[in-house]
Amino acid sequence: MKRLFTALLVVVLAGFAAISPAWGQEKKLAFSLNAGVQTDIFNGSSFDKALFTADVRVGFLLGRNFEISPEAMVVFNYLSLFFEGGNGTLVYPGVMVNLRTGNFFVGAGAVLPWGFYEGDSDTGSLAPKINLGYRFPNGIQLTAYYLCWTDEGIDLFDAGFAGVTLGYRF
Repeated sequence: MKRLFTALLVVVLAGFAAISPAWGQEKKLAFSLNAGVQTDIFNGSSFDKALFTADVRVGFLLGRNFEISPEAMVVFNYLSLFFEGGNGTLVYPGVMVNLRTGNFFVGAGAVLPWGFYEGDSDTGSLAPKINLGYRFPNGIQLTAYYLCWTDEGIDLFDAGFAGVTLGYRF
């Protein structure tokens, strides 16, 4: 539980650090709501199930081409990847740093898996995340991402989740 509060504090502080330059320069901040699908990438069982996701992101400009984006993603029925009929909700609070060139963006950051199941909750280890996306002129945003599952005894790219989201950027 101590790791969870530490990670949430880091996300909040990073958000405030990003807000202050944006307020000082009177730059716009971007807010997006996204829905998508995510699948597993494990040895021997990749792409066998798909899970629905929903996320919210806030983007704060850092200069002309960089953006820091606190986010929170919810993955529904995540235990069904591992157990037949499993149910549970996974929340990934995190922060990404994106490089923007025109309408394209690419970024990296970290999220903290926080699972809720059968009235219980548990957090995992901080997980690296990379993303690639395109912002259409009408506000639609398409993002592909890969999330590494980090746990003791698992190498960086041995297990993870890949997904795609489609959303609207306000």
